[in-house]
Amino acid sequence: MNSMTLQQLYKIRPAIALLRLRSFDPDLYLVELVIADRTYVVKDEQGRTLSFRSMLAAKKPFKGLTITRAEMVQESAYDEMVGQPLRQDRNTLQVNISLPDDDLS
Repeated sequence: MNSMTLQQLYKIRPAIALLRLRSFDPDLYLVELVIADRTYVVKDEQGRTLSFRSMLAAKKPFKGLTITRAEMVQESAYDEMVGQPLRQDRNTLQVNISLPDDDLS
């Protein structure tokens, strides 16, 4: 998967088609961006994937950028936890969320 830093984003200011927050735990979010039909994970300057402890914290660094749509995606690990084989749909919850510029933070 491609990666990009926040500094690169603010330097080139691309049109972001989708800001996707991946929820892995009630308090752990990772950010993916879809730019020109390519998906990017957001990393820090040391190459570590950025993680956030809330949806609001995950969206805050993207205020002021051009973003068309935002969504939150959560895949349930229930089947794996109870020893069942993984399903094709992976119990995925996908919902639209407000854009960073629309949050009152």
